[in-house]
Amino acid sequence: MKNIIGLIIGTFAGWLIWGYFTGEFSGERFFMFLMGIIMGYIIGRIKPKGKKFDLET
Repeated sequence: MKNIIGLIIGTFAGWLIWGYFTGEFSGERFFMFLMGIIMGYIIGRIKPKGKKFDLET
């Protein structure tokens, strides 16, 4: 859980820095990226690291 919180804080800091230099504080992009990170984290916890996708059926 410590890793995901650090990733969220890093994402927020990156969004602030990007917005400062470009002048575009698009909340939509930030939240889409944040939701992608959270979904990837949840899926990664469900699927063990040792297993790979089997594309052959």
